[in-house]
Amino acid sequence: MGKIVFLIFMLSSFLISSEIKELKTFDDIKEDKKNFLMFSTDYCPWCAKQKRVLEEIDIIRDDLYMFYVNDSSDIFKKLLKKYSFSIKYFPTSYVIEKSDGELIILYEFQGYQKKENILKVLNDEDSF
Repeated sequence: MGKIVFLIFMLSSFLISSEIKELKTFDDIKEDKKNFLMFSTDYCPWCAKQKRVLEEIDIIRDDLYMFYVNDSSDIFKKLLKKYSFSIKYFPTSYVIEKSDGELIILYEFQGYQKKENILKVLNDEDSF
């Protein structure tokens, strides 16, 4: 009986878990919804913590595409060169839209943010 309960728990945890994807190319950014980009680095413990918060948000919000952008990737360098992303701290996150192939920055989060802070902004249409 105990094994069955454990198996059900593990299976349900797997089914409701979410993992944000690493942004690899500019084409991964979608035009039909808002996109949430978290700029991060591998050695940053706050980035790992922020990723877990975003995974929780991803489960309850289906109106966003969630990505992280690693500072060692080519796309990181391309985005900073072409757009006005100001990365002074890790993590730094942005809510963006893509329209006619161009990115529009709607909101910026500097540093680690609690789930409640992010949801407050996302739920307030006047923030954008």
